[in-house]
Amino acid sequence: MRLPDLSRYQLPREYTRLARRAVRHVVGTVLGLLIGPLLVLAAPLQLMRLRAPFRRVRRWELYRLRRFYQLQVGAGDGAFLGGRRALLHGPLSAVLGYVMCDLLLLVAAVVLGSFTQLLAAGPVVLEFAVWTISRPALPVLVIFGTSSLLATALYAEFAVWLQAKLLGRWTAITRQDALETRISRLLTTRRGVVVAIDDERRRIERDLHDGVQQNVVSLSVTLARARRATDPHRSAQLLEQAHGQSQALIEEVRQVAWRIYPTTLDEHGLAAALDGVAATSPVPVHVDHSIEAELPPAVESAAYFVAREAVTNVVKHAGARTIRITVATEGEPDRRVLRLAVHDDGTGGADPEGGGLQGLARRVAALDGSVSVNSPPGGPTIITAEMPCD
Repeated sequence: MRLPDLSRYQLPREYTRLARRAVRHVVGTVLGLLIGPLLVLAAPLQLMRLRAPFRRVRRWELYRLRRFYQLQVGAGDGAFLGGRRALLHGPLSAVLGYVMCDLLLLVAAVVLGSFTQLLAAGPVVLEFAVWTISRPALPVLVIFGTSSLLATALYAEFAVWLQAKLLGRWTAITRQDALETRISRLLTTRRGVVVAIDDERRRIERDLHDGVQQNVVSLSVTLARARRATDPHRSAQLLEQAHGQSQALIEEVRQVAWRIYPTTLDEHGLAAALDGVAATSPVPVHVDHSIEAELPPAVESAAYFVAREAVTNVVKHAGARTIRITVATEGEPDRRVLRLAVHDDGTGGADPEGGGLQGLARRVAALDGSVSVNSPPGGPTIITAEMPCD
């Protein structure tokens, strides 16, 4: 069986997706000015046993909600939107649509008027009862045009939210836009996981090449010299040296394996692994942990690597005298969050866009968590990671 080629799959650009969403919402809100009054007019006809017009208008309204608002209603036939509820939902849609039309009229007046004045090389004059303002056309077009378009998009988002809130009292409502955002985030974090794994592989390769491999080569050279030595005393010295190098090599391999994944994390948990990080750090590290219950292995692993990488960065770059690691679980028993903070008194100025911190952010984002960095020049630096535990 041939696997599908997913190499050409591209995530939608965020600004393009948001622009399309805003246009849909604006059009849908304007249509509410037409369909809302029809709902109000058709609802009383049911009292005269004329139900066909109301059902037809209700189908139009359901189409508007699905097509332009991306709302999936629980009752697909619209039975939840009966006569009395239509008398409430219809006026709301009409009022929101009226305000949207008025807002679009203002936007058109600002944009087209400023553009016309720009072509005519004249200023834009805003006249009020008390004073008159005259400004060049280009700044007015850029500033007021942009702000009015943004206000239109925000109002359209509010209109969708308000109508979804009202409909959610009568039936189950699912916003397809929210699902698209969630899928986009999952695809982004999936790519982040792949990048983080590649970075970790490169780091392991550097550890093996610069540390273990060099010690193995040195041990091999020492053993070769001992084998070629004709003086028994010299041969014994070289063998003793080779024995010392082998012990150092064993310790180096143990350290590399510990940096890849410490067995303490599986055997004794996150608190013991963090104590191990503190014990091996050349800068004094104080660990304060308050973990109430057992954590998922993936969360423990991510928290450990965040703490270890943060401590390593402090030792290399911050010039700190002390480091404090605080880890605790917060929230309700069914919605716990692990919060880990690494605080140092170093020089500060850590770059959140740097490779190391971005690697931590990608690792935590894969678990639906977040990383924040507060590092003003002069310090102190606080790196905080939050991850859901359920």
